[in-house]
Amino acid sequence: MKKLVGAFGVTAVAAALLIGPSSVTRAESAQVPNVAVAGSPAVGSTLQVVPAAWGTPPTRRVYEWLRDGEGDVLSNEPTYTLTDDDVGHTMVVVERVWFGTTEDETSSAPVVAAEPSAPVAAPAPAEVLASAVNVRRPTVKGSPKVGKKLAVRSKGTWTAPGHRFTYQWLRNGKVIKKATRTTYRLTAKDRRKKISVRVSASRAGLPTVSATSSRTKAVR
Repeated sequence: MKKLVGAFGVTAVAAALLIGPSSVTRAESAQVPNVAVAGSPAVGSTLQVVPAAWGTPPTRRVYEWLRDGEGDVLSNEPTYTLTDDDVGHTMVVVERVWFGTTEDETSSAPVVAAEPSAPVAAPAPAEVLASAVNVRRPTVKGSPKVGKKLAVRSKGTWTAPGHRFTYQWLRNGKVIKKATRTTYRLTAKDRRKKISVRVSASRAGLPTVSATSSRTKAVR
């Protein structure tokens, strides 16, 4: 599928990154922020999306990587690895978002792809600090029975690398003291309660972001 972005243009059927339920409308966002791209523009390097900081968290995000701002969508992932076909072309990422049923979008400044040894049009930033965004919730495995052990199956999927992850087990949504490992053994206090785990992503200089798994069935 094809489309154009801003001056370029763009259209494509993209995979959605689900952020979570909300009834927010676009009217609550003060202005359209810019999505950004981090990473070296040299062939073989991986470009990374720096999500736009919307005033109100969108209920859904979709990314579309384009060459020269038009043509087929190259990828819908938060990252894109440059190939020989990209040399000399401008790479743009479009972030499409939804606030309930209202749709909006923003595109990045173009980045010119180059041979590894060739001079680049714009130097890559040494590092872009961005708060992590959870795009898939953590999951828990194990039998919800007193004496059995629950474990974090997956900490979830997050954007923005370089974060440290910590864990906190919850009983009916309330903190269980000293239960901060990736595993938790169920006790008599947990009987008839539902257990979940909260995963927090932190990095110096940035706010901590957390995501919580679904609750287990009531502990037997």
